Amino acid sequence: MKFLGFELKRQSIPTPIERNELNMDAVSGFSLHAVTDLPYIKENRVNEWVNFGEDNLYPEYLKDMYNTSPTHQSIIKTKAQMVVGDGYEYDDLMLNEQEKINVLQIIEQIYRDGYDLSLDYQIQGAMALEIIWSMDHSRVVEVNRLDVSKLRSGKFEDGRVTEWYYKRDWTDRREEAVCIYPFDRGNLDEHRQLLYIPGQMVSNEYYGEPSYLAALDWITLESQVGLYYKSLIENGFNPSVIVKFYRKPNSQEERDDVVNGLKRTFGGVKRAGKAMVMFSDGKELAPDITPVDVQNVDKQFTVISDQITQKILTGERATTPELFGLMVPGQLGTGDFETKVRCFNKFVIQPDQKVFEKMVNEILIVNGFRVNFKLKPMTI
Repeated sequence: MKFLGFELKRQSIPTPIERNELNMDAVSGFSLHAVTDLPYIKENRVNEWVNFGEDNLYPEYLKDMYNTSPTHQSIIKTKAQMVVGDGYEYDDLMLNEQEKINVLQIIEQIYRDGYDLSLDYQIQGAMALEIIWSMDHSRVVEVNRLDVSKLRSGKFEDGRVTEWYYKRDWTDRREEAVCIYPFDRGNLDEHRQLLYIPGQMVSNEYYGEPSYLAALDWITLESQVGLYYKSLIENGFNPSVIVKFYRKPNSQEERDDVVNGLKRTFGGVKRAGKAMVMFSDGKELAPDITPVDVQNVDKQFTVISDQITQKILTGERATTPELFGLMVPGQLGTGDFETKVRCFNKFVIQPDQKVFEKMVNEILIVNGFRVNFKLKPMTI
């Protein structure tokens, strides 16, 4: 397993939705704003580890997208379940009774966390195991899943990474990062080691990358669109207005009081869309309220929603939407469902299963057992 590293592309975590008050003499507003950038892996001299993301929280961003994008979550859950399959099988004909017990013990320790490991691999593009060696360092006696989102790689030294760092909360500067050494039978000093299994590593050689990376902007968009339209419905003005005052305030403080009062009285929970407050001389003191035309907002939502769904399906190689509980207009009832599922299983699920199987077999081989562990495919 390689733990090499170079600084390549950049990625920053999208900023949350925020409201922006335009500081203009006669117009005030609050609006929707979000920024999405490209992957960002960076070494620095301050820390021993390599930052993963602009603020070292890129794995948390991936989890947020999983929790807030319904299409993405449905696909990820189904993939994870299909990879784990309907159990496992292995060849134990050449083993004695004690060896059979030892093999089954290791397999069960891994498979009990099989779904969580598979979920890690689908969301984060990697999974990790804590390996516990016997006192004489002759065999692996215990295997536990580690949350891969809590891990950060050490820096590239002499052709490989020789340290990993674990923290429960990377936003807590008071918490000390725990150093864990990579899985290495030759390292007799460390009885607790880390086996890090990355997926594709296209833009860097420190961290695995999720297979849906190309669709991440669309996944983010679905998450933000859902929040935007929820806020739009909650908005006290239905859904946006322009309020005109035909008398300019006497001071900036008076102007701010009027604007803030309108927000408190009529603004929704998230104040979606944009409300504009305009001040001018004339028409005495009576405000003039003009609703903004949003008759086509439902049609706009339908168009963008369909496009988002299609892009996410493409980016995640989800060739059979029905398998994930998704109904795509124009594709219902087309083609042979069983054929589509077989193709999806062959080109998407089986490669991930082989990664899982290789991980288990490598640990068993270290213990001297070649049993050809395999996952049973899920029956649909």
